[in-house]
Parts: sequence; C-alpha cells; structure tokens
Amino acid sequence: MARIVHEPRRAAASSPGVDLGCVLRHALAAHARQQRRDVILLLLLLVIVITLPFTFGASLLLGLLVAWVVVAVELLSAHYGVVSRKLKRENFDPKYAPHPLGAEDTARLEAIELRDRGNVMVSSRFEPFVGHGETYKTWSFALNTGRPESGKQVIPFTIHELNAYISARVGALKLPGMDISDVLLVNGADLLIGIDDRTRGEVLRNLAGPPGAQVSEALLRELREDGKGRARPYLAIRVTGWSGELVSTLFLRCALLSGRDTAFIEGSNCLLAPVREKYRTVDRLLDSPTFRQWCQLVAEAGVRTPILLVRAPFAILGDLFAPLARHREQRRQERWIRLRSFDYGAEFSLREEASDRLFYRYFQLLDRELYAKTIEHRVLDALVQFLEDHNIDSTDLIQRQTSIYNSGLFAGRDISIKGSSVRAGGAGPQRNTPQPVKQR
Repeated sequence: MARIVHEPRRAAASSPGVDLGCVLRHALAAHARQQRRDVILLLLLLVIVITLPFTFGASLLLGLLVAWVVVAVELLSAHYGVVSRKLKRENFDPKYAPHPLGAEDTARLEAIELRDRGNVMVSSRFEPFVGHGETYKTWSFALNTGRPESGKQVIPFTIHELNAYISARVGALKLPGMDISDVLLVNGADLLIGIDDRTRGEVLRNLAGPPGAQVSEALLRELREDGKGRARPYLAIRVTGWSGELVSTLFLRCALLSGRDTAFIEGSNCLLAPVREKYRTVDRLLDSPTFRQWCQLVAEAGVRTPILLVRAPFAILGDLFAPLARHREQRRQERWIRLRSFDYGAEFSLREEASDRLFYRYFQLLDRELYAKTIEHRVLDALVQFLEDHNIDSTDLIQRQTSIYNSGLFAGRDISIKGSSVRAGGAGPQRNTPQPVKQR
C-alpha cells in the first residue's frame, strides 16, 4: 500500500480487471483498524510492565487474557464484519468502500482512480507494459508498402488510417470483456530529459507532482506520425475474462518509416494470470462463523497475541515516524528533480503482485489461447486486407502470417519473434488441482 499511496510523485500502475482505488480504500481502513488494536495492546503492555512487580505475575496473566480478547475481536471483526459482509462476491459494491480520513490520502486515491481511466502509462521498468503482467510473446516485421500489385498503382495512406482500420476490424470481433484504446507509453526516467517539450508539457504539467493520466488525441497523432520518439503510442487491445482473473493484452504499434515505402509492425502479448489462492478465501466465508471457525479464529488469536503485544510499541513508533520518513523521502525526490534524474515511473503493480503462476481451471488456459490467437489473427488479416485495398502487394505478409501463428518455428529473414507459450503442466490428472504456468 505504501508503495502506491505514499508515492505522490510517481505514476501508479494500471490494474486491469481490478478497481485499484477500491482496494486501496479497504487497505487504508484495515491499517487504521490495526492501528487502533495496537494502541490498545500498547496500553495493556504498559499496565503489565508497571504492575508486574506488585502482583507477582497475576497482571501478566490477566493482561495476556485481555490482549487475547482484543486480538480475537479484531480478527472476528475483520473476517465477518468486513470481509464476509462487504467483500464477498455476492455482497461487494465499490460504492460502499470506506473513505480515507486524511485529505492527502483522499487526493492521492482520486488521482490513482483517474489514472486507471487515463491513456498514459509511465513505467520505470525495461519493458513499458507495467501493470499488464508477463510479456510472454513479441513479434515484429517490416513491410514493403511501396510495391504495388501487378498492373496497379499504390493508393497512398497515412499511419492514422492504418491504425483506425485495424482498431475497427478488431473491434468488430465483439469479444466479451474486450476494450480497445490508444495509449501512450513512456519511461519515467525520460520525462525530465529525453522527450520533446510538447510531450512533456502534456504528460508532466507539474514537475513536483505525478505524471498526468490523459493526453490529447492531437499529441497521440503527432507521436504516431513521428514513430521514433521516446514516448510512443500503442493500440492496446485488452480482453478481460473470468471476472477479472484473466487479462490478455496485445500492445500493437504501426509506424511508417522515412519515404513511406516501409511499414514497421510490432506486437507484444501480455498476460495477467489468476490471483493467488489466498485471495480467494473470501468467497468461501459464511455470513457468520460456525462454532469450529470461531474456535479456529480464537486459537489463531491466542498464537498471535504474544507477538502482537511485543510488536505493538514498534508498530506505533513506526506509524508516528512514518510522516517524517515520507517527508525526508520527498525532500530527496525534490533534489533528484532539480538534478533532472528523478524517475516518475511506476515500478510496482498491485495486480501483478497478486498474480499466481497457476491456472486453476483448464478452461482458463484455453481462454488465454482464445483471446490471444483470435485477436492476433484478426490483426494480421486486417493488415492483409488494408494492403490489398490500397493495391499493395501482400504476398510477403501472407507468407509471414504462418510464422507468427507458430512462433516456435523459423521466422524468416526480417521477422523477429520472441515467444513463450503459457501452458499447463504438472503431474498426473488430479481434480481441481491448479496447473502451473510454464514457459517454453
């Protein structure tokens, strides 16, 4: 939470399939609840320490018993007062997410929610697709767009017409959960030095604040026309399935090189796998605990009580000094900005952090293939049709389609493919056994 909420100058990574603002609101509320518990435990610890010499151990036993009750009440409240009643699939409603108490946290969450709806992705990683999972396959090729079909003349076109045509053809698939948008990808270290003034003016309006979430269509058109800058527009074709647990995204970029007789096409497939099993337990909670579950939580509280009791002073001190530590960090960042060496990019993604390396259903594996291959086929078919509509010889592209579809095979002279199929593995057939995501 601190790596997102308490980084007001850095971009927040997009979280496809997740309402990031809602998750962070509940996380802040949980932290506040734990702070209240730690304050009570600290007071109990002080009472135990002060009275211990006079009560010959009775205060220790009584204090531990009261602390046990406090921890048990907090656990029961978290499980059945919040998680079961508000976060279960059938009860969840983001409108009722708790609001932060501080104005600073409120403003930051509003900015994060706006960014999730924006068209700018600012990353601090090598790959620019932060928040969209593992990049498991990339492909690229160059096309001769100056060679006409036999007996015809090439009909000139712009890169915007090609981009719009592909977007429309892919959109016609009307896959459930599909979203198509133009996004601007840029590295956070390039915002102060590296990009042109026009782009910087829209992406980074305030040097002391986070990058903007939205840029104009006019800027996207200019950068798409240029095709060589450090900030580059992509067509993001995203399909979200399994209630947000499976997100497949193709980032596609088309560029016309100098002379406009060569087009460069590149695609990168990203996958957000299902979340880990421990995040699924919420849907198995009953509205109220059974006697056995009640006993389990009380027993868990008994195990955790001595640890939390001893830890309480350090937790309270950490919370008290956290604003000072954040202030010092902000001062360091101000110095880096003055030195033009600050990286505004997101380096942490909550959705990626929650992802597993497993498929929990066989059909998830099949749907991942369905999303990626269906879109990939439609993109390449649209390219062929666009070339033919403009009297451009598409023979080479038709031959290369097979190479891209079968990325493990020889790719040809001027086509580059880096691929790894995400597949199910593991030992023999076991019912409801999660299957590991592997690369090949």
